[in-house]
Amino acid sequence: MMHGGYEMFGGGGILGLIIVIIIGYFLIKYFNENNNSNTSNSYRKSNPLDILNERYARGEIDEEEYNRKKKILKE
Repeated sequence: MMHGGYEMFGGGGILGLIIVIIIGYFLIKYFNENNNSNTSNSYRKSNPLDILNERYARGEIDEEEYNRKKKILKE
């Protein structure tokens, strides 16, 4: 007989609680590692020319300003 779904975790005893805590720990660890890798990728692009290229591609600056700043960066 099932008692509110606890049968899956050995009757809802301490073993079930330990299993839930372990699963929660690994889920939190997994999602934190994924978030950290995404943010670290954005900080790796600290090269000024890469940033300038991205700004031009997004349309934040026009071609004239892009070429002027690119020339300054290459000097």
